[in-house]
Amino acid sequence: MPRSRETYWYALKVFYGRTKLVEEEFRKARYTTFIPMKVEEVETDGHRDYVEKPLITSLMFVRCTERFLKKLKIMYNDYFLYYSEPGERAPGRIPDKEMDNFRLATTLNTSDVMYMGSDTFQLRKGDRIRVRDGLYKGLEGYVRRINHSRKVLVCLEGIAVVAVSNIHPHLLEKID
Repeated sequence: MPRSRETYWYALKVFYGRTKLVEEEFRKARYTTFIPMKVEEVETDGHRDYVEKPLITSLMFVRCTERFLKKLKIMYNDYFLYYSEPGERAPGRIPDKEMDNFRLATTLNTSDVMYMGSDTFQLRKGDRIRVRDGLYKGLEGYVRRINHSRKVLVCLEGIAVVAVSNIHPHLLEKID
């Protein structure tokens, strides 16, 4: 039987200080990596600086073959873990559509994105929506009220949830 060379998105929990090393190994092998980032305003000595930091500490996504991911895990066992389905040992694949939504929600570097923690069932209540126009056009998620304002939640099953705010209700359409 031929070996699969098909690539999928996977989520990794990278241990402290090892992100650059792990990312470099995937890039050397010409695989795509993604680390959701945010820009924070920091004031030092009376002047304002903007610093880019990870949105979700120690979380990295990679699009690669399962075989390569397992091989790298053996080589760098102490450096990262991959997320897997409950009760499974194999790395959990993230569907392209979910990953595209998550990347869209986290790459625009606005202050309107907030990390909500890991995926939970109570965040699943509400209507499923799609943004029809604007910066987030095509984004799909769920409408929720958080801290008295309406947010669009974008979920990666069992991994993370981010909330995007300041999307006008006229730009939203309900998905059945």
